[in-house]
Amino acid sequence: MTETAGRRLGVRLTGALGYLSMAGSLSTDLYLPAFPDIADDLGAPASVVQLTLTAFLIGSALGQLAIGSVSDVFGRRRTLIVALAVFTACCFLAVASPVIGMLIVVRGVQGFAGAAGSVLARAVVADLSAPKEAVRAFSRLWIMTALGPAVASPLGALLTQLGGWRTALLGLAVLATGMLLTAILAIPESLPPERRHPATPHAIGRAMGRLLRDRRFAGWAVAFGISYAGLMSYIGSSSFIVQDVLGVTPLGYGFTFTATSVAVMLGAWLSGRLAPRWTPAGALRFGQLLALGAAVIAAILALTHTLTLVGYVPLVVAFCIGCGTMMSTASALAVGAAGATAGTGSALIGFIQFVLGAIASPLGGIAGTGTALPATVLMTLCPVIGLVAASIAGRAPARPVR
Repeated sequence: MTETAGRRLGVRLTGALGYLSMAGSLSTDLYLPAFPDIADDLGAPASVVQLTLTAFLIGSALGQLAIGSVSDVFGRRRTLIVALAVFTACCFLAVASPVIGMLIVVRGVQGFAGAAGSVLARAVVADLSAPKEAVRAFSRLWIMTALGPAVASPLGALLTQLGGWRTALLGLAVLATGMLLTAILAIPESLPPERRHPATPHAIGRAMGRLLRDRRFAGWAVAFGISYAGLMSYIGSSSFIVQDVLGVTPLGYGFTFTATSVAVMLGAWLSGRLAPRWTPAGALRFGQLLALGAAVIAAILALTHTLTLVGYVPLVVAFCIGCGTMMSTASALAVGAAGATAGTGSALIGFIQFVLGAIASPLGGIAGTGTALPATVLMTLCPVIGLVAASIAGRAPARPVR
Protein backbone atom coordinates (compact mmCIF):
# COMPACT_ATOMS: atom_id res chain seq x y z
CA MET A 1 0.00 0.00 0.00
CA THR A 2 1.13 3.54 -0.55
CA GLU A 3 1.97 5.99 2.18
CA THR A 4 -1.01 8.10 1.14
CA ALA A 5 -3.33 5.12 1.56
CA GLY A 6 -1.94 4.49 5.01
CA ARG A 7 -2.78 8.04 6.10
CA ARG A 8 -6.40 7.57 5.04
CA LEU A 9 -6.90 5.07 7.88
CA GLY A 10 -7.37 7.62 10.66
CA VAL A 11 -8.47 7.15 14.24
CA ARG A 12 -12.09 8.03 13.44
CA LEU A 13 -12.36 5.45 10.65
CA THR A 14 -10.58 2.80 12.75
CA GLY A 15 -13.02 3.48 15.60
CA ALA A 16 -15.98 3.11 13.25
CA LEU A 17 -14.60 -0.19 11.94
CA GLY A 18 -14.03 -1.35 15.52
CA TYR A 19 -17.67 -0.66 16.33
CA LEU A 20 -18.78 -2.72 13.31
CA SER A 21 -16.44 -5.57 14.29
CA MET A 22 -18.39 -5.93 17.58
CA ALA A 23 -21.50 -7.17 15.74
CA GLY A 24 -20.78 -10.81 16.49
CA SER A 25 -19.85 -10.49 20.16
CA LEU A 26 -22.77 -8.16 20.89
CA SER A 27 -25.20 -10.51 19.13
CA THR A 28 -24.22 -13.46 21.30
CA ASP A 29 -23.27 -12.10 24.71
CA LEU A 30 -26.03 -9.50 24.99
CA TYR A 31 -28.86 -12.03 24.92
CA LEU A 32 -27.26 -14.94 26.83
CA PRO A 33 -28.69 -13.70 30.17
CA ALA A 34 -32.17 -13.85 28.57
CA PHE A 35 -32.10 -17.61 27.83
CA PRO A 36 -34.28 -18.60 30.83
CA ASP A 37 -36.83 -15.90 29.97
CA ILE A 38 -36.96 -17.04 26.31
CA ALA A 39 -37.59 -20.60 27.47
CA ASP A 40 -40.42 -19.53 29.79
CA ASP A 41 -42.08 -17.11 27.35
CA LEU A 42 -41.97 -19.33 24.26
CA GLY A 43 -42.49 -22.60 26.08
CA ALA A 44 -39.28 -24.15 24.79
CA PRO A 45 -36.81 -26.41 26.63
CA ALA A 46 -33.34 -25.04 27.34
CA SER A 47 -31.74 -27.29 24.71
CA VAL A 48 -33.98 -25.81 22.01
CA VAL A 49 -33.31 -22.25 23.17
CA GLN A 50 -29.58 -23.00 22.83
CA LEU A 51 -30.21 -23.74 19.16
CA THR A 52 -30.70 -20.00 18.65
CA LEU A 53 -27.01 -19.59 19.53
CA THR A 54 -25.97 -22.61 17.46
CA ALA A 55 -27.84 -21.24 14.43
CA PHE A 56 -26.16 -17.86 14.85
CA LEU A 57 -22.67 -19.41 15.02
CA ILE A 58 -23.28 -21.61 11.97
CA GLY A 59 -24.58 -18.60 10.06
CA SER A 60 -21.54 -16.60 11.15
CA ALA A 61 -19.11 -19.26 9.93
CA LEU A 62 -20.81 -19.41 6.52
CA GLY A 63 -21.04 -15.62 6.36
CA GLN A 64 -17.31 -15.35 7.02
CA LEU A 65 -16.64 -17.34 3.85
CA ALA A 66 -19.23 -15.76 1.59
CA ILE A 67 -19.25 -12.07 2.44
CA GLY A 68 -15.53 -11.41 2.18
CA SER A 69 -15.36 -13.03 -1.26
CA VAL A 70 -18.43 -11.13 -2.47
CA SER A 71 -16.80 -7.86 -1.37
CA ASP A 72 -13.78 -8.63 -3.58
CA VAL A 73 -16.21 -8.56 -6.50
CA PHE A 74 -18.63 -5.73 -5.64
CA GLY A 75 -16.54 -3.60 -3.27
CA ARG A 76 -16.45 -3.27 0.51
CA ARG A 77 -18.90 -0.42 1.10
CA ARG A 78 -21.84 -1.74 -0.94
CA THR A 79 -21.47 -5.26 0.47
CA LEU A 80 -21.20 -3.93 4.03
CA ILE A 81 -24.29 -1.74 3.80
CA VAL A 82 -26.45 -4.49 2.28
CA ALA A 83 -25.30 -7.06 4.84
CA LEU A 84 -25.83 -4.73 7.80
CA ALA A 85 -29.28 -3.79 6.50
CA VAL A 86 -30.19 -7.50 6.56
CA PHE A 87 -28.56 -7.87 9.98
CA THR A 88 -30.57 -4.95 11.38
CA ALA A 89 -33.85 -6.23 9.90
CA CYS A 90 -33.19 -9.64 11.49
CA CYS A 91 -32.62 -7.97 14.88
CA PHE A 92 -36.11 -6.44 14.75
CA LEU A 93 -37.64 -9.69 13.43
CA ALA A 94 -36.08 -11.54 16.36
CA VAL A 95 -37.78 -9.16 18.79
CA ALA A 96 -41.14 -9.92 17.18
CA SER A 97 -40.68 -13.71 16.88
CA PRO A 98 -43.84 -15.43 18.19
CA VAL A 99 -42.38 -18.97 18.28
CA ILE A 100 -38.98 -20.48 18.95
CA GLY A 101 -38.70 -21.93 15.42
CA MET A 102 -38.88 -18.50 13.84
CA LEU A 103 -36.33 -17.15 16.32
CA ILE A 104 -33.89 -19.94 15.42
CA VAL A 105 -34.21 -19.27 11.67
CA VAL A 106 -33.91 -15.51 12.08
CA ARG A 107 -30.84 -15.89 14.26
CA GLY A 108 -29.18 -18.05 11.60
CA VAL A 109 -29.69 -15.38 8.93
CA GLN A 110 -28.63 -12.72 11.42
CA GLY A 111 -25.35 -14.55 12.06
CA PHE A 112 -24.67 -14.82 8.32
CA ALA A 113 -25.26 -11.11 7.68
CA GLY A 114 -23.59 -9.94 10.90
CA ALA A 115 -20.33 -11.62 9.87
CA ALA A 116 -19.86 -8.63 7.55
CA GLY A 117 -18.89 -6.46 10.51
CA SER A 118 -15.68 -8.31 11.37
CA VAL A 119 -14.83 -9.62 7.88
CA LEU A 120 -15.10 -6.29 6.10
CA ALA A 121 -13.54 -4.28 8.93
CA ARG A 122 -10.41 -6.41 8.49
CA ALA A 123 -10.58 -6.08 4.70
CA VAL A 124 -10.89 -2.27 4.79
CA VAL A 125 -7.90 -2.03 7.14
CA ALA A 126 -5.85 -4.22 4.77
CA ASP A 127 -6.93 -2.13 1.76
CA LEU A 128 -5.88 1.17 3.29
CA SER A 129 -2.74 0.46 5.27
CA ALA A 130 0.85 -0.68 5.01
CA PRO A 131 1.92 -3.67 7.19
CA LYS A 132 2.97 -1.72 10.32
CA GLU A 133 -0.02 0.60 10.00
CA ALA A 134 -2.21 -2.50 9.74
CA VAL A 135 -0.83 -3.99 12.96
CA ARG A 136 -1.73 -0.84 14.90
CA ALA A 137 -5.18 -0.70 13.29
CA PHE A 138 -5.85 -4.38 13.96
CA SER A 139 -4.82 -3.90 17.59
CA ARG A 140 -7.55 -1.22 17.90
CA LEU A 141 -10.09 -3.52 16.24
CA TRP A 142 -9.30 -6.30 18.68
CA ILE A 143 -9.50 -3.97 21.67
CA MET A 144 -13.06 -3.07 20.67
CA THR A 145 -13.91 -6.69 19.81
CA ALA A 146 -12.77 -7.77 23.28
CA LEU A 147 -14.72 -4.88 24.79
CA GLY A 148 -17.93 -6.29 23.30
CA PRO A 149 -18.38 -9.21 25.76
CA ALA A 150 -17.42 -7.02 28.72
CA VAL A 151 -20.18 -4.54 27.83
CA ALA A 152 -22.79 -6.86 26.33
CA SER A 153 -23.25 -9.34 29.17
CA PRO A 154 -24.12 -6.83 31.95
CA LEU A 155 -26.17 -4.74 29.49
CA GLY A 156 -28.13 -7.81 28.43
CA ALA A 157 -28.75 -8.77 32.07
CA LEU A 158 -29.98 -5.25 32.86
CA LEU A 159 -32.32 -5.11 29.83
CA THR A 160 -33.67 -8.59 30.56
CA GLN A 161 -34.37 -7.62 34.16
CA LEU A 162 -36.14 -4.43 33.03
CA GLY A 163 -38.34 -5.87 30.29
CA GLY A 164 -37.57 -9.49 29.46
CA TRP A 165 -35.83 -11.10 26.50
CA ARG A 166 -37.58 -8.97 23.87
CA THR A 167 -36.22 -5.83 25.51
CA ALA A 168 -32.71 -7.30 25.46
CA LEU A 169 -33.00 -8.09 21.75
CA LEU A 170 -34.50 -4.64 21.13
CA GLY A 171 -31.33 -3.20 22.65
CA LEU A 172 -29.34 -5.24 20.14
CA ALA A 173 -31.58 -3.91 17.34
CA VAL A 174 -30.79 -0.34 18.40
CA LEU A 175 -27.06 -1.08 18.35
CA ALA A 176 -27.43 -2.75 14.92
CA THR A 177 -29.21 0.34 13.58
CA GLY A 178 -26.27 2.40 14.80
CA MET A 179 -23.90 0.07 12.93
CA LEU A 180 -25.88 0.46 9.71
CA LEU A 181 -25.82 4.25 10.02
CA THR A 182 -22.10 4.13 10.77
CA ALA A 183 -21.48 2.11 7.61
CA ILE A 184 -23.52 4.56 5.52
CA LEU A 185 -22.02 7.72 6.97
CA ALA A 186 -18.47 6.83 7.95
CA ILE A 187 -17.11 3.91 5.89
CA PRO A 188 -15.65 4.80 2.48
CA GLU A 189 -15.12 2.45 -0.45
CA SER A 190 -11.60 1.07 0.00
CA LEU A 191 -11.43 -1.27 -3.02
CA PRO A 192 -11.46 0.63 -6.34
CA PRO A 193 -13.10 -1.05 -9.37
CA GLU A 194 -9.77 -1.77 -11.08
CA ARG A 195 -8.71 -4.00 -8.16
CA ARG A 196 -11.91 -6.06 -8.02
CA HIS A 197 -12.30 -9.59 -9.28
CA PRO A 198 -14.72 -11.31 -11.69
CA ALA A 199 -18.16 -12.12 -10.29
CA THR A 200 -18.12 -15.86 -10.95
CA PRO A 201 -18.04 -18.80 -8.51
CA HIS A 202 -15.02 -20.14 -10.39
CA ALA A 203 -13.08 -16.90 -9.85
CA ILE A 204 -13.97 -16.81 -6.15
CA GLY A 205 -12.99 -20.45 -5.72
CA ARG A 206 -9.74 -19.84 -7.58
CA ALA A 207 -8.93 -16.91 -5.26
CA MET A 208 -9.56 -19.07 -2.19
CA GLY A 209 -7.47 -21.89 -3.61
CA ARG A 210 -4.58 -19.54 -4.41
CA LEU A 211 -4.58 -18.20 -0.85
CA LEU A 212 -4.74 -21.63 0.76
CA ARG A 213 -1.77 -22.75 -1.37
CA ASP A 214 0.20 -19.66 -0.36
CA ARG A 215 2.36 -20.74 2.57
CA ARG A 216 2.67 -17.17 3.86
CA PHE A 217 -1.08 -16.61 4.01
CA ALA A 218 -1.86 -20.12 5.26
CA GLY A 219 0.81 -19.93 7.96
CA TRP A 220 -0.33 -16.58 9.31
CA ALA A 221 -3.98 -17.69 9.08
CA VAL A 222 -3.30 -20.84 11.12
CA ALA A 223 -1.27 -18.79 13.63
CA PHE A 224 -4.31 -16.52 14.03
CA GLY A 225 -6.86 -19.33 14.24
CA ILE A 226 -4.86 -21.40 16.70
CA SER A 227 -4.38 -18.39 19.00
CA TYR A 228 -8.16 -18.00 19.07
CA ALA A 229 -8.45 -21.74 19.75
CA GLY A 230 -6.10 -21.32 22.72
CA LEU A 231 -8.26 -18.52 24.05
CA MET A 232 -11.41 -20.62 23.61
CA SER A 233 -9.79 -23.57 25.39
CA TYR A 234 -9.33 -21.26 28.38
CA ILE A 235 -12.80 -19.70 28.15
CA GLY A 236 -14.59 -23.04 27.67
CA SER A 237 -13.15 -24.50 30.88
CA SER A 238 -12.62 -21.38 32.99
CA SER A 239 -15.87 -21.53 34.98
CA PHE A 240 -15.31 -25.20 35.94
CA ILE A 241 -11.68 -24.63 36.90
CA VAL A 242 -12.37 -21.56 39.03
CA GLN A 243 -15.53 -22.85 40.71
CA ASP A 244 -15.06 -26.63 40.87
CA VAL A 245 -11.28 -27.01 41.07
CA LEU A 246 -10.36 -23.84 42.97
CA GLY A 247 -13.60 -23.56 44.98
CA VAL A 248 -14.43 -19.95 44.11
CA THR A 249 -17.99 -18.55 44.09
CA PRO A 250 -19.75 -17.59 40.83
CA LEU A 251 -19.24 -13.91 41.73
CA GLY A 252 -15.55 -14.54 42.22
CA TYR A 253 -15.42 -16.26 38.86
CA GLY A 254 -17.02 -13.18 37.30
CA PHE A 255 -14.16 -11.04 38.59
CA THR A 256 -11.51 -13.42 37.21
CA PHE A 257 -13.23 -13.50 33.81
CA THR A 258 -13.41 -9.71 33.71
CA ALA A 259 -9.68 -9.57 34.46
CA THR A 260 -8.89 -11.84 31.53
CA SER A 261 -11.21 -9.89 29.21
CA VAL A 262 -9.23 -6.77 30.08
CA ALA A 263 -6.03 -8.77 29.51
CA VAL A 264 -7.05 -9.60 25.92
CA MET A 265 -7.66 -5.89 25.29
CA LEU A 266 -4.28 -5.09 26.87
CA GLY A 267 -2.57 -7.62 24.60
CA ALA A 268 -4.19 -6.08 21.52
CA TRP A 269 -3.12 -2.61 22.70
CA LEU A 270 0.41 -3.90 23.32
CA SER A 271 0.73 -5.21 19.76
CA GLY A 272 -0.04 -1.72 18.50
CA ARG A 273 2.59 -0.24 20.80
CA LEU A 274 5.18 -2.76 19.63
CA ALA A 275 4.48 -2.15 15.93
CA PRO A 276 6.74 0.93 15.48
CA ARG A 277 9.66 -0.82 17.21
CA TRP A 278 9.37 -4.47 16.17
CA THR A 279 8.47 -6.26 12.99
CA PRO A 280 4.92 -7.68 12.97
CA ALA A 281 6.39 -11.19 13.04
CA GLY A 282 8.49 -10.24 16.08
CA ALA A 283 5.43 -8.92 17.94
CA LEU A 284 3.58 -12.15 17.09
CA ARG A 285 6.46 -14.24 18.43
CA PHE A 286 6.47 -12.22 21.66
CA GLY A 287 2.77 -12.96 22.20
CA GLN A 288 3.25 -16.65 21.42
CA LEU A 289 6.16 -17.03 23.85
CA LEU A 290 4.32 -15.12 26.59
CA ALA A 291 1.23 -17.33 26.22
CA LEU A 292 3.36 -20.48 26.02
CA GLY A 293 5.35 -19.66 29.15
CA ALA A 294 2.21 -18.93 31.19
CA ALA A 295 0.46 -22.09 29.95
CA VAL A 296 3.46 -24.34 30.67
CA ILE A 297 3.64 -23.13 34.27
CA ALA A 298 -0.12 -23.58 34.68
CA ALA A 299 0.08 -27.12 33.28
CA ILE A 300 2.91 -28.03 35.67
CA LEU A 301 0.92 -26.70 38.64
CA ALA A 302 -2.18 -28.61 37.50
CA LEU A 303 -0.18 -31.82 37.03
CA THR A 304 1.34 -31.56 40.51
CA HIS A 305 -2.00 -30.55 42.11
CA THR A 306 -0.50 -27.29 43.36
CA LEU A 307 -2.62 -24.90 41.29
CA THR A 308 -4.21 -22.23 43.49
CA LEU A 309 -6.26 -19.13 42.75
CA VAL A 310 -3.26 -16.93 43.62
CA GLY A 311 -1.21 -18.70 40.95
CA TYR A 312 -4.00 -19.26 38.43
CA VAL A 313 -5.18 -15.66 37.98
CA PRO A 314 -1.83 -14.05 37.03
CA LEU A 315 -1.02 -16.98 34.74
CA VAL A 316 -4.28 -16.78 32.77
CA VAL A 317 -3.99 -12.99 32.65
CA ALA A 318 -0.52 -13.35 31.10
CA PHE A 319 -1.86 -16.03 28.74
CA CYS A 320 -4.71 -13.76 27.61
CA ILE A 321 -2.34 -10.83 27.07
CA GLY A 322 -0.38 -13.15 24.78
CA CYS A 323 -3.57 -14.18 22.98
CA GLY A 324 -4.58 -10.56 22.40
CA THR A 325 -1.16 -9.80 20.94
CA MET A 326 -1.19 -12.93 18.78
CA MET A 327 -4.66 -12.42 17.34
CA SER A 328 -4.27 -8.78 16.42
CA THR A 329 -0.82 -9.27 14.86
CA ALA A 330 -1.47 -12.57 13.06
CA SER A 331 -4.73 -11.30 11.57
CA ALA A 332 -2.91 -8.24 10.20
CA LEU A 333 -0.19 -10.42 8.67
CA ALA A 334 -2.66 -12.88 7.14
CA VAL A 335 -4.97 -10.31 5.57
CA GLY A 336 -1.97 -8.32 4.38
CA ALA A 337 -0.59 -11.43 2.66
CA ALA A 338 -3.87 -11.77 0.76
CA GLY A 339 -3.11 -8.61 -1.22
CA ALA A 340 -5.88 -7.53 -3.58
CA THR A 341 -8.07 -10.42 -2.38
CA ALA A 342 -8.13 -9.10 1.19
CA GLY A 343 -11.87 -9.75 1.42
CA THR A 344 -11.42 -13.42 0.58
CA GLY A 345 -8.42 -13.58 2.92
CA SER A 346 -10.44 -12.05 5.75
CA ALA A 347 -13.23 -14.54 5.04
CA LEU A 348 -10.87 -17.51 5.21
CA ILE A 349 -9.17 -16.49 8.45
CA GLY A 350 -12.57 -15.90 10.02
CA PHE A 351 -13.72 -19.35 8.96
CA ILE A 352 -10.51 -20.95 10.27
CA GLN A 353 -10.98 -19.04 13.53
CA PHE A 354 -14.52 -20.36 14.00
CA VAL A 355 -13.61 -23.96 13.13
CA LEU A 356 -10.53 -24.19 15.37
CA GLY A 357 -12.31 -22.37 18.19
CA ALA A 358 -15.28 -24.73 18.00
CA ILE A 359 -12.96 -27.76 18.13
CA ALA A 360 -10.90 -26.46 21.06
CA SER A 361 -13.70 -25.12 23.25
CA PRO A 362 -15.05 -28.44 24.63
CA LEU A 363 -11.68 -30.24 24.85
CA GLY A 364 -10.63 -28.48 28.05
CA GLY A 365 -13.28 -30.43 29.94
CA ILE A 366 -12.57 -33.82 28.36
CA ALA A 367 -11.44 -35.31 31.70
CA GLY A 368 -14.34 -33.90 33.69
CA THR A 369 -14.76 -30.81 35.81
CA GLY A 370 -12.41 -31.82 38.62
CA THR A 371 -9.09 -31.09 36.91
CA ALA A 372 -7.45 -28.21 35.06
CA LEU A 373 -4.87 -30.40 33.32
CA PRO A 374 -6.55 -30.92 29.90
CA ALA A 375 -7.27 -27.20 29.51
CA THR A 376 -3.76 -26.13 30.49
CA VAL A 377 -2.19 -28.73 28.18
CA LEU A 378 -4.32 -27.50 25.29
CA MET A 379 -3.41 -23.91 26.17
CA THR A 380 0.25 -25.03 25.88
CA LEU A 381 -0.17 -26.83 22.55
CA CYS A 382 -1.88 -23.94 20.77
CA PRO A 383 1.04 -21.47 20.98
CA VAL A 384 3.43 -24.27 19.96
CA ILE A 385 1.38 -24.93 16.83
CA GLY A 386 1.23 -21.18 16.24
CA LEU A 387 5.03 -20.89 16.47
CA VAL A 388 5.44 -23.63 13.86
CA ALA A 389 2.85 -22.04 11.54
CA ALA A 390 4.46 -18.60 11.89
CA SER A 391 7.88 -20.07 11.17
CA ILE A 392 6.57 -21.63 7.94
CA ALA A 393 4.95 -18.35 6.93
CA GLY A 394 8.06 -16.31 7.73
CA ARG A 395 10.27 -18.50 5.55
CA ALA A 396 7.93 -18.67 2.57
CA PRO A 397 8.65 -16.31 -0.35
CA ALA A 398 6.32 -13.35 -0.71
CA ARG A 399 3.93 -13.58 -3.67
CA PRO A 400 3.17 -10.54 -5.79
CA VAL A 401 -0.04 -8.66 -4.89
CA ARG A 402 -2.76 -9.46 -7.46
